Amino acid sequence: MGEFSRKVGEKGEKLVCELLSIMGWYHFQKDESISCHHTKKHKRSGAKKERTTHGIDIFFSSRSQLQDFTLENVILSVKYTNSAYPANPTSKFKEHFRDLAETVECFMKSDLRTQNNEDYEMSGINGANDTGVLFWLSNHKDSEQDIVSKVANINLDKTLNFSTIHVVDNSRAAFIYNSISYIRNNFNEYDYYFHYAFSSSNYKDPDIDKYGSILPVEYLTSNIIPFRLIDKSNQKVSFCLASRDEFSEETINRLLYLVSDVSLDFTGDFVFLFPDYDVIKHEHILKRAKRLKNDKRKSLNITVKSYNNDFRNLINE
Repeated sequence: MGEFSRKVGEKGEKLVCELLSIMGWYHFQKDESISCHHTKKHKRSGAKKERTTHGIDIFFSSRSQLQDFTLENVILSVKYTNSAYPANPTSKFKEHFRDLAETVECFMKSDLRTQNNEDYEMSGINGANDTGVLFWLSNHKDSEQDIVSKVANINLDKTLNFSTIHVVDNSRAAFIYNSISYIRNNFNEYDYYFHYAFSSSNYKDPDIDKYGSILPVEYLTSNIIPFRLIDKSNQKVSFCLASRDEFSEETINRLLYLVSDVSLDFTGDFVFLFPDYDVIKHEHILKRAKRLKNDKRKSLNITVKSYNNDFRNLINE
């Protein structure tokens, strides 16, 4: 049984590593070990001895594109099971969450963090975020895939010491994978990049780009992933938004408002990707939204597609 569990765990790490590569997270480190600085507090339930170390499944670090002069240290924990998610996931989720939160707490005092931050000292960075990411994934295709919604409002132990932890379940991993894969497979004549939204948090740093090849960690739990598509032949730019929410009049109007606010300075060509867009059911809604959005400054070229793989999507081409 232990050998089977180990194989399942290795399969989960391999799967997550492949997903990270698609996200542009190439230079990550695997299977790091750090010392535990709170041996009694972090003692495992039922264990006879105090804790001495924490294992980090995957560690990734890069310059933040959403915060000025900031290094983003990401500590990833991969929990992968061959079984369905539990019908009542609270207990197991709290167990996984606590394990990662305690690892993040000790990472903040670790040699790994010190050495990594020193490597960036000469690049103008003056601060660092230590962010946890819990990938809780199941190989069971027929079970509930959106487990995060079931644990979103639970009360966490207030003694846990961490800043931010993102949780990625099957549903969210599928959204990230499907939207990026759709662009890679259907926009071959374009170079694609992740769009980095500018705000009061990231306008001073001259080394922050407007777009790039690395998906920001903050986008892992966003219901929208923004892309820039640049035509290889003429450098014409299209702005693309992939939405985790299903197509509706409300969602398309909200996204049209969003793109007109952030992108009309560089393009009037927009692509919207939804999980369920269907020409027969939704075209009349899209036409109405386009008509009401008529922009006097420039003509808008709007394309809507479904990023989910289904032969019936051919009708949308």
